[in-house]
Amino acid sequence: MPQFDHEPPKWALWFLQLYCKPRIREIIEGDAYELFYKRVETDGLKAAKRKFGWDVLRFFRPKYIKGLEDINSLNNIAMFKNYFKISVRSLVRQKFFSIINISGLSLGLAACLLIMLYITNELSYDNFHKDVDRVYRIANGQSGQYTPARLGAQSKMDFPEIEEVVRLSGPYDQTFKVNNQIFKEGEGFSADSTFHKIFTVSFIEGNPDKALTEPNSIILTKSLAAKLFPNQEAYGQLLTVGGNSIKVTGVVADPPNNTHFHYGFIESFPHESWITVGNWTGNNFFTYAKLVSGATPESVEAKYPDFVAKYVGPDLVKYTGHANYEEYLADGGRERTFTLKPMEDLHLYYPHMALGSQGDINNVYIFSAVAFFILLVASINFMNLSTARSAARSKEVGMRKVLGSRRKQLVHQFLVESMLISLVAMILSLGLASLFLDGFNQLANRNFSYSDLLALGTLSKLLGLVLVVGLLAGSYPAFYLSGFQPLRALKGESKIGGGNVFLRKGLVAFQFAISIFLIISTMVVFSQLRFMGQKKLGFQPEQIMVVKHTGVLEDNLGAFKNQLLQDPNIESISLTDRYVSDRISDWGYTTMEDNPRSFSLMNLFTTDEYLETMGLELVEGRFYSNDLASDSASVVINEATKKALAFDEVLGKKLSRGDGEDYTIIGVVRDFNYASLKRSVDPLILRRMFEDGRLEADWYGGDFLSLKVTGNFGETVKQVESEWSAMVQDEPFDFIFLDDSFNSLYEEERRFGKLFTVSSGLAIAIACLGLFALAAFTLERRRKEIAVRKVLGATVKNLTLLVVSDFTKLVVIGAVISIPVGYWVMNDWLATFAYQININNPLLYLAPVIVVAIIAWLTVGFQSVKTATGNPVKALRSE
Repeated sequence: MPQFDHEPPKWALWFLQLYCKPRIREIIEGDAYELFYKRVETDGLKAAKRKFGWDVLRFFRPKYIKGLEDINSLNNIAMFKNYFKISVRSLVRQKFFSIINISGLSLGLAACLLIMLYITNELSYDNFHKDVDRVYRIANGQSGQYTPARLGAQSKMDFPEIEEVVRLSGPYDQTFKVNNQIFKEGEGFSADSTFHKIFTVSFIEGNPDKALTEPNSIILTKSLAAKLFPNQEAYGQLLTVGGNSIKVTGVVADPPNNTHFHYGFIESFPHESWITVGNWTGNNFFTYAKLVSGATPESVEAKYPDFVAKYVGPDLVKYTGHANYEEYLADGGRERTFTLKPMEDLHLYYPHMALGSQGDINNVYIFSAVAFFILLVASINFMNLSTARSAARSKEVGMRKVLGSRRKQLVHQFLVESMLISLVAMILSLGLASLFLDGFNQLANRNFSYSDLLALGTLSKLLGLVLVVGLLAGSYPAFYLSGFQPLRALKGESKIGGGNVFLRKGLVAFQFAISIFLIISTMVVFSQLRFMGQKKLGFQPEQIMVVKHTGVLEDNLGAFKNQLLQDPNIESISLTDRYVSDRISDWGYTTMEDNPRSFSLMNLFTTDEYLETMGLELVEGRFYSNDLASDSASVVINEATKKALAFDEVLGKKLSRGDGEDYTIIGVVRDFNYASLKRSVDPLILRRMFEDGRLEADWYGGDFLSLKVTGNFGETVKQVESEWSAMVQDEPFDFIFLDDSFNSLYEEERRFGKLFTVSSGLAIAIACLGLFALAAFTLERRRKEIAVRKVLGATVKNLTLLVVSDFTKLVVIGAVISIPVGYWVMNDWLATFAYQININNPLLYLAPVIVVAIIAWLTVGFQSVKTATGNPVKALRSE
């Protein structure tokens, strides 16, 4: 067959026609055909077709693609080098403005980089767990964190959607004794043997499936194991924990910091105890469930109403005396239910359910907005500083256009200059971020390292920011400067239109608005924190010293109390099962009336000295007394409980926990804040504890002694520690003052306030550069006007006020924008606090406006005075 009867591949011809410019395609196609026919003779048809396709693919280059007519100039290395050289020379020639531009951008990028680390870390919590999207925390109701002991196991048996469950109890402190050395360790939990099937745990030693199956077993983290057993293996070792002999059945890697559940050790549950049997109305455990693949939390939640009626209902009926659960609900009983909360949401969306570090999604939103504002302010500065020098570069632009430069080439030139500034700022921002990293870690309570800054993900995000900022911030100056008309530019007439002036002033007004908003927000945040620190709690927390773990005193408890009461600095002592500001659990109680009603009340056991020790105010009835044996069945409630019960006369009314556990209300104390001020005072019931620490017949729970200290605090602490050491050998002395404990509740808010203030201050500082930019631009354009006014007799004061008044108007515009927004945002933020400041105070909004106005007057006034005091002759001769 003749060679010319063969045809090259149709796909190659189609592809060549698709991408190639018409004037080039004919040349390529002709040469390709000629080679094709030669190769048919020499190499064969198959090889000729393959090489023809390769030839077509080789010519798929930018300069041959349709629509990219000027790609040659963009890809021309010589042209790019020219752009680069001109950009460097321009930056060097305008050193002062270049330094301001680069400084503002580098500060903004450094701040954004650090905030980005924080936000990324907050959003990453618990993502390291395998199948985290299938793991849920079971909540009691919509947000209750404690659940019944039997809930998890029964749910797994009844619901095929649930693959595995685990219960946790804690966190708590524990005393370890190893080779006669005593260690006090926190972050302890007890857990079911399925612990490792829910949470991703890396076992270094031990069998995960057997580690928690036996009683008296414990898993240690690597760091704790190294501390307790230095230079030896911990696995298999016996140690004394809380007075009991415990075996180390596993050593695991330390959990990452970005988890809502941070632990130091995990103990097994005892097999034969109330923990195993439990009941349906006692809520004492954290329950987690892992769903099977494809199951939805909604499908499980839909089954819980029937589940509650089947299992929880009979216990409620037993306590309330109703015939059945339906009758209990019909009589107004509280309907019980359980819901599923994604584990990956606990840290940010349900922080009260977190078993460690607590976050807040609102803080993530706020810091994201702050980072955006900082970057926006820096970008606005970039644009204003570039256009401020437009008059000086107008003749350069005009000359380039006369010599043949097209506007597109000038745009490319200015964009290269913009990207060069951005890249230099990026390099400096990495240095600044490294410099401030330790301080940022202290503020944010994080442990970011230099490797986090230089991680590929972080650098890629930073580079993306730089590209966006460089292109967006540089695009306006590029198109603005390149738009000068050659003749007018050569004559020095750089003004294109009032619209550009309006835009620049609008941007600066927006900067003022951001600054005022940030100052308003900072004032509100710190006013709220100060308010919470100063609000009266209903007692004097700074006078209350709490000695922990007093249960180890056992028979020496009475002697210890008597010894302490000999100290004139100690006025009163009370024994409790918990202490205020700590986790107090809720118990179920039912009214004893024709139509019983159920309530979940916070439950605190105390001895009869509690009223005096805490300085609580009794508003009705009396407090229970050790001298009256009948008071073992007496309780005292707070005003919130009285309001919830809604009895006309509450004294003498009875509450029941079923099985003959009936209690008579004998007194009401005024509401006092026993938890965070972010929450209102919940209903509380005070139950009597016996002097020896017994809560009931064989149930001991007196683990905390509250001491009312009225003298020298330091001296008292030493005395109490001395008495403790004399009576207790294997338990370190541990105490806290309640004011410190309450302050720790607001640590996250204080940290947020400090971070917000620093971020806001940085944004305002960068915004000051924006003031300088517009001032420089305005004075540059009005230099001759000011000179003429000065020649005609205007004073420096008059000239300064003339310029400053323009910026004052921009401050007012910024205030009009920011005040309503600030009020709305801060009102929304304060909504998370039960007790909050009044933000209707005009001073909260007037003070920030005055502060920003003063900053503007000082910044602009300095340049105005400098220009107004200059020699007018030089300005007039510059024409």
